[in-house]
Amino acid sequence: MDSNVRSLDEAKAQLLSLLEQQEEFTPALYRDLALYLQVLRDGLLHSVQQACFHLATQVVPERYNQLSPERRETFQRRLQSLVKRSCSLLTVEQVMGLAAQQARKQEQRQLQEQQKILQTMLEGREAAEESAPVDASPDPQSVNLSLDLPLAADLFDSGVPGLPSLSQHQQSSEEAARPPEPAPPEEDLALLQSLFTMASETLSSGATDRADEDDEGQASAGSPFASTLAEVTRSQLPKDPLLQVRWWAHFDRALRRRLRNLSHAINVEMMRVGLAQGLLPLNLLDAVLDGHVEALPAPANVLRMALPLTLNPVAPASAPTEVLTLLLRSGDLEFEQPRLRTCRQRLEQRRRTLRTMAKRYRTWQSRVSALEAEQQWFKDSAPPQDPAADRT
Repeated sequence: MDSNVRSLDEAKAQLLSLLEQQEEFTPALYRDLALYLQVLRDGLLHSVQQACFHLATQVVPERYNQLSPERRETFQRRLQSLVKRSCSLLTVEQVMGLAAQQARKQEQRQLQEQQKILQTMLEGREAAEESAPVDASPDPQSVNLSLDLPLAADLFDSGVPGLPSLSQHQQSSEEAARPPEPAPPEEDLALLQSLFTMASETLSSGATDRADEDDEGQASAGSPFASTLAEVTRSQLPKDPLLQVRWWAHFDRALRRRLRNLSHAINVEMMRVGLAQGLLPLNLLDAVLDGHVEALPAPANVLRMALPLTLNPVAPASAPTEVLTLLLRSGDLEFEQPRLRTCRQRLEQRRRTLRTMAKRYRTWQSRVSALEAEQQWFKDSAPPQDPAADRT
């Protein structure tokens, strides 16, 4: 048992050492993220202008030539205004603010889905109860096996040693024969709600871990999503390396959403002046960013997609077979900007270091939990001491 205590102290010391290393690592990571966003802000307007230049001069040059000088000048001012407004939101604090909004919306969607499933289950149960056949009255000619005692009742009223009285027997018989009362719908709803809450926490934690596997190459274990929402979406980096990995994943998704929103706003502006072939919905842009929809080769920050004309047999022969639109992506921006690419390389080195620290932290955390359980087991299974022996 003494060796168990020593091992537990050593494991806790390892955890403390990792947290101290994390405190030294966190400020450098925050500075690198802030520098990445600063370089991104500096080169964002140029990247947007390059993508719009390709769409206006290579895809629809005749439309751009037909615009009056005033409209072209207004369009350029609008581009600068949209990029400037978006750059004011490209800070660590603003990006994590958007991450918190996304996390809350995801949690609300999960709760709504749970309520829909619960309502469907309760409606199905009520329908099954209504459609169940009613028990028929017993046949008078059938044999009825009575539970009444064949002896005189006063014998048991007077009390026989080792046997309960008749009144107690009748009461227990009635209680045993009485069917159990169905639980009220509120209790059923609360029970199902608790089950779905536990399942939601497990699925949410697993979904986040899978996202971290995609981004980090390593699953990230931790507290359930609902209990760590504030930790992994606040502007300051959490001290726990496991939560820090999840914080970084939320940061990346929020940054991608910010660039997608800017892309959509620019596409709307291009459509107003007649320079866009069409306006793709936001969910389609998200599907492309998630890799669920394949895009055709195109210049940087330009999305080129084939149109499914087979679904519209009456389409004219001159109808376009593909659509090109603007879609800002971190990979394309880094490809165009060497400084931004250098910042990304430094961040990837930080990511690998953080992943290693999170793996070690999770290992020692599991070790501490196991040793604490062993110590508690030894304490619970120890034979009780005799107070009389202690006095002697």
